[in-house]
Amino acid sequence: MPAESGNCANDFEKGVCVHEKTITEPLRPPPSYLIAILLVVVACRHVYVQWAINHSLSPQSFVLTSVPIYSTALNDWLSGVDPYHTVHGALRFVYPPVFLYVGGFLTRIVPDHIGGYLYTLVHVASTIALPIVLARFYFRQTWLNAGFALLIFFAEPRLTGVMALTNGNIASVLYLLAFLAMLPGVRANRWTMFYAAVFAGAVIKAPLLLLLLFPLLTGKRQWKYCAFCAAAVVAIYAGQKIFAPALYAGYQWSLVQQVTVIHHYGYGILGIAAGIEYKLRGTVGALSSFASGIFSGILIAALFFLRRRIDDPASDRLWLSLVVLSIILASPRILPYDADVALFAAFVIFVNVLHTRRLIALLVLLFLPSLVVPYFVNSPSLVGCYESLLLMLAFAGGFFTLWKQKAAPAEPDPLKG
Repeated sequence: MPAESGNCANDFEKGVCVHEKTITEPLRPPPSYLIAILLVVVACRHVYVQWAINHSLSPQSFVLTSVPIYSTALNDWLSGVDPYHTVHGALRFVYPPVFLYVGGFLTRIVPDHIGGYLYTLVHVASTIALPIVLARFYFRQTWLNAGFALLIFFAEPRLTGVMALTNGNIASVLYLLAFLAMLPGVRANRWTMFYAAVFAGAVIKAPLLLLLLFPLLTGKRQWKYCAFCAAAVVAIYAGQKIFAPALYAGYQWSLVQQVTVIHHYGYGILGIAAGIEYKLRGTVGALSSFASGIFSGILIAALFFLRRRIDDPASDRLWLSLVVLSIILASPRILPYDADVALFAAFVIFVNVLHTRRLIALLVLLFLPSLVVPYFVNSPSLVGCYESLLLMLAFAGGFFTLWKQKAAPAEPDPLKG
């Protein structure tokens, strides 16, 4: 038997047959001890930052940022006070009235202090589970185990995953629910649970409607159901405007204050364009929103154009990674609890595009500039510009790699027997 065939037979005993010439990704994750050490370093860095900010450490130093915002808003509303006029530092309560109705109902069932601890537990568990779910069911790389997925997620540029964890925003919970509910759709084109999860999330955070791109880009015959889900969300917002006009007006006012008054435009094209426009003109007009809309439209159109060349979109790992990244990148306003998902997908795309085996070196190489950029880009309105550029580079690399792969004769997937 030829040597190559012998090696293949040995690999079959392990469940994978890989010919040396067809290896396009590292076959093993970094050593577990190295992953554990680096995770401890990330945790220690966060503890040090908290100590440097407060000059001491206490349980209050680790309270999730969003918990007092949610708690105060619900208590204000239940007490008959306008929940949209309370300010927490530079942050406001910016959720539609339906959040108050659902949260108020839960507050009457669960005492406030218990509810805060319970929400913290759910949020932390969801944020930790999110990269594991993405790695296991969507990215599906042979080098990406649970430990390395957590390291990539929490050691992203600017430690974006840590920012999402400590922020406590409900988005992490909603993303986890959506990606879990999406599994029957990706596996068997059954999307009912996914549409329910998107509806529940989008009535709280409207940009989550972009998740509907997933069944359109990976499923079959889903246009009608996506349109119905989107219409149902629009109807909920219209109903709030009609039946709770004062609260809805407060929600719109608070959102404008949060975004335009303190220039909290986030990452992405909107954040970059708004930051530059503010630096040059001292104000932000419609030009930034127009640029963001054009970019999102082109990006989504490019995805549908490329989709026609993908033979099996539900099982193509690079395609799934690109779709996950693109759904976040197309969002009009990207914040750390959105960017953490996209940066994770970007790392997977970079590894596949660059065909690198130096995974830790790549992680460090992507992270280090995020420590230096703030010294050169001294503008709060341009925070996240480096991370945004990384996402765009990853999209371009993944898009053109898939384009070239589908133009060339298909090679056997080493993960498929």
